[in-house]
Amino acid sequence: MSYQKTTLKNGITILSEKIDYVRSIAVGVWINAGSRNENPDNRGVAHFLEHMLFKGTEKRNKYEIAHYLESLGGIINAFTSKEFTCYYTRILSEHLKQSIDLLSDIIQNSIFSDIEIEKEKNVVIDEINEIEDNPGELIFERFYENLFHNHPLGRPILGHKDNIKKINKNICIDFISKNYHPKKIIITASGFLEHEELVKYANQYFPSDKSRPLKNEKRIFSPASEIKQRENIYYDAANNQTHICTGIITFPYTNKNRLTLLVLDSILSIGMSSRLFQNIREKYGIAYDIHSFTDFFQDTGCFGVYAATNPENSKKCLKLIQSELLRLIEKPVTKSELKTIKAQLKSSLVMGLENTTARMNRLARQYIYTNKVESIDEIIEKIESVEPIHIQSLAKELFKPERFITTILQAKK
Repeated sequence: MSYQKTTLKNGITILSEKIDYVRSIAVGVWINAGSRNENPDNRGVAHFLEHMLFKGTEKRNKYEIAHYLESLGGIINAFTSKEFTCYYTRILSEHLKQSIDLLSDIIQNSIFSDIEIEKEKNVVIDEINEIEDNPGELIFERFYENLFHNHPLGRPILGHKDNIKKINKNICIDFISKNYHPKKIIITASGFLEHEELVKYANQYFPSDKSRPLKNEKRIFSPASEIKQRENIYYDAANNQTHICTGIITFPYTNKNRLTLLVLDSILSIGMSSRLFQNIREKYGIAYDIHSFTDFFQDTGCFGVYAATNPENSKKCLKLIQSELLRLIEKPVTKSELKTIKAQLKSSLVMGLENTTARMNRLARQYIYTNKVESIDEIIEKIESVEPIHIQSLAKELFKPERFITTILQAKK
């Protein structure tokens, strides 16, 4: 399905795709700024704002914000990543206007009450505590901190407790003035809608002169420096299991090898027939949860493998992971295995298109990173073009032992 694009006079980009066989719409207002846009004085504010924009505007209190779409059978929510923030709704098609009305209100007119700020500090600190109490989540924060050492991408999205305690109204407004500029806003929608109607409501509720003074601070990228092989072990941060993350810095979203790496990642961990599952969990029975993962950003990316295992098996588990990566270097993937993996990967992509929220997300992410949106057929064609030699060559290039950073959480002996 094709998408339509319009840029408003104020600089906001509108992207939409119509799906005739559904009767709902997913709408997202994306801010091209996340935790990596923070500085030492406001760390954690990008995510904190995600909370605060639901706490009251000039015309709605926090209950009215929560109730407005829910009373119509819809939902409103938000999330923050390292590079962007998204406020989104899912509604019946006849409530598109109400959706844009509410999203525009919280983004443009939030009042940042001092009382609500103090309350929300406690909520976010509880959220941080929840991660710290969950080794399966905490391991990834520690891993990114070690992999992107002393770099904005290595900081936790939620910030640290000391950061949160320092946040005030001025910090919130300053971050918005620098990062919630119309030229950094993309509105995406997927579902049963007309593009012209979406544009009309966006023009109505996001007028050029309706916002606080904005500075449109440009994002300046400072490449992450790669460090030599290192192993970081954290004690008293785990329960009865040892949690392992080992990985490397790779390349940006726009790199020509991105889909090859996704295919490689799938070989290792997509489905129960994947190599990591079969050769570590099934053959040796030493890890209940084991999988590889990739992440891509504007100027860099990463690949890693995670495993949770009994403490006495942790060294063996790590060696088996390394052996699986080495096997990709030493021997090409067979045609039959690659055919199966491609089928699974294509199936995952196509099934994702059955969800309007996933499609809305896909529109925004592709446009943010590439300034265009590829069709699913174009992506499938690129997946089909990946050959065993491409995977082996990429593994040789990436999987050099000295490049791996390993993070381990284990209970104190």
